[in-house]
Amino acid sequence: MTMIYRINKNNFDNFLTLSEVGMKKEHTHIIGAGPGGLVAAINLAQAGYPVTVYEMYYEVGKRFNHDFQGIENWSTEEDAQEFLKHIGISTNFRFAPFGKGDFFNPASQKYNFKMSRPLFYLIERGSNEWSLDQGLRRQAEEAGVHFEWGTKITKVPENGRVIISTGPKGGDAIAKGIIFSTTHKNYYAAFLGDDIAPHGYAYLLVHEGNATFATCLFEKFPKSLHYFEKALEVMKKQVNIDIQDSKYFGGYVNFSLNQPLTKHNRIYYVGENAGFQDALFGFGMRYAMHSGYLAAKSIIEHLSYPDLCKEHIIPKMEVSLANRWLFTRLEDLGYTIMLDRLAEKDDIIPTLRTQYNPSWYKKIVFPVANRAFKTRLEDKQCMHENCSCVWCKHGEHDYAEVEC
Repeated sequence: MTMIYRINKNNFDNFLTLSEVGMKKEHTHIIGAGPGGLVAAINLAQAGYPVTVYEMYYEVGKRFNHDFQGIENWSTEEDAQEFLKHIGISTNFRFAPFGKGDFFNPASQKYNFKMSRPLFYLIERGSNEWSLDQGLRRQAEEAGVHFEWGTKITKVPENGRVIISTGPKGGDAIAKGIIFSTTHKNYYAAFLGDDIAPHGYAYLLVHEGNATFATCLFEKFPKSLHYFEKALEVMKKQVNIDIQDSKYFGGYVNFSLNQPLTKHNRIYYVGENAGFQDALFGFGMRYAMHSGYLAAKSIIEHLSYPDLCKEHIIPKMEVSLANRWLFTRLEDLGYTIMLDRLAEKDDIIPTLRTQYNPSWYKKIVFPVANRAFKTRLEDKQCMHENCSCVWCKHGEHDYAEVEC
């Protein structure tokens, strides 16, 4: 009986070894260390997948300038803090809740709104220690993700899964602004008016002695400096704030619908590389991180990534494009009417959430908005058919066969 036990145990051990080999998890290559790519990397590594992130710079967040941004907290019932937990992310970065602030209409009248929870969470972008980018990098490294720094990948790796997270390839809104030091208390303000931000808005964010002020334009990009200077004048008249050691910065966001999200069943496009952005106000970080999570989920659970995006992201993007088309028709008088109506609410969060949810009239507006929408600035790096470079999303050849 002892000999029989030993033989069976050895066979069982061999069976386990063969099973482990057969179940070996496919390597995932992530090109670009943006939030979408890093969220995908964290979730895949925590599920036991070998992951390599390729970043053209020697640090994360180099595209940014230590400016403050916001993760919006009004489009879903789920608070943004709970959303991060849901996608497997902890808040080991600056993540400050901001509720009541000041809003100014084109005539510089001030509004304060009632709200039941933070309107947004302030975060920092860039390579500073407490930026979102650095926090996600730390979580990725703790999960076992391998980084290849200073590596610019121009062709998709031949083997394994590939997630493209190289950032926007076009510009549908641009920000022009300054970062600076100040003694002002923590604070935020938003300013509307086509004289300072055509079809957009200007914003001031102050946190722990540092501040960001910028104008966000959806039109007239060549005159961004002109509009920024006018917006700065308006802000200085309304807010008593000292500005020290100011530095200019700029950026842009890209919105796109109906483009391929996968290729050859092994390449996935996430974040703004996939065009995931809020067309109304440019609050797209939740889309970017959510898309990274969905790409990882599709790999781990053998699900369709496009189908997941169509369920969780695309409907809200379609609504945001309808919102953008409607917003561009408000002009200065419409902005004031909108602010007046919000000021009447006991809680603006449900009202804003309603505007971000699908409805019958948004479905009617969307086809019109979609036909009218055109990307105003495009990166022409490479869109050849049947190409192996990381930007191409069309063609049927294997990526190993063709070079740019």
